[in-house]
Amino acid sequence: MKLDKEHIDLTAVDHQSKAFFKGGKFQWGKSQSDVWANLEARIDVQPKGHSLFIHFNHFKWAFAAGFLVILTLGSFLRFYSITIEPISGQHLLSELPDHSKVNLNAQSSLTYHPYWWKINRTVKLQGEAYFEVEKGRKFIVESTKGSTQVLGTTFNILARQEVYMVICITGSVKVKSTKGFETILKPNSKAEIQANGKIKVETDIETFPEISWKRNLFLFTASPVLQVFSEIERQYGVTIKININTTLLYTGNFTKDQNVEEILAYVCPALGLKYSRLSAGEYLITKENE
Repeated sequence: MKLDKEHIDLTAVDHQSKAFFKGGKFQWGKSQSDVWANLEARIDVQPKGHSLFIHFNHFKWAFAAGFLVILTLGSFLRFYSITIEPISGQHLLSELPDHSKVNLNAQSSLTYHPYWWKINRTVKLQGEAYFEVEKGRKFIVESTKGSTQVLGTTFNILARQEVYMVICITGSVKVKSTKGFETILKPNSKAEIQANGKIKVETDIETFPEISWKRNLFLFTASPVLQVFSEIERQYGVTIKININTTLLYTGNFTKDQNVEEILAYVCPALGLKYSRLSAGEYLITKENE
């Protein structure tokens, strides 16, 4: 009997299937080695996964840049400072960020950090200043020889060269020397840091003479003559040269509504001295009989 082509093909497939499931060899169009080689080649050409590495690198640089910006901004806020400094021969009244007030005497300077003020109310003083401090966080005035700490009060500090003196007007203040000595001042008392760092305290004093400079009145009681002429230099912005006995003491007062030569004409005779004008803004003090 004659079989058609379709029947022959199905019969052949059926024989191959039976041979495969019996453990026989299936007749593939390609050899087994060719199939595996083709599969490995397809695996090798798959795209490599670089995208995660690239994104992480971008993130790392973005984080570093952001951190640098924050660090720079933080440093600016922390260390940016303002210095208040009256011009020669004048006083300057200024208000701090918390509305505390400071009145600077001539030839004085005050430095503070405005953007750090709510965290730390600290100022650096060189010269003399009268403070009216608003209540709040502790308020610290730093100078070369010591520091003064308050919470809210009025007080005067003189910090010039080797002198550091604090006058408490109201409230209380803590005065501390760089040598570690400290004391608490109450109203109408004065503290002066000595050369050895110890603190000399006077109580029940008359405070007006100590802060009279705020009203342009200068009072002296048995004051060294060098101190008197130094104050005249500060208040009038002049230079005074001296050729005299520097142990002389002066008691008296003057006001700034007088000009400098009127003041010298008033102070010198009381000490047996005279003055002469060398040039504009420059004077020489000598003994009266020279």
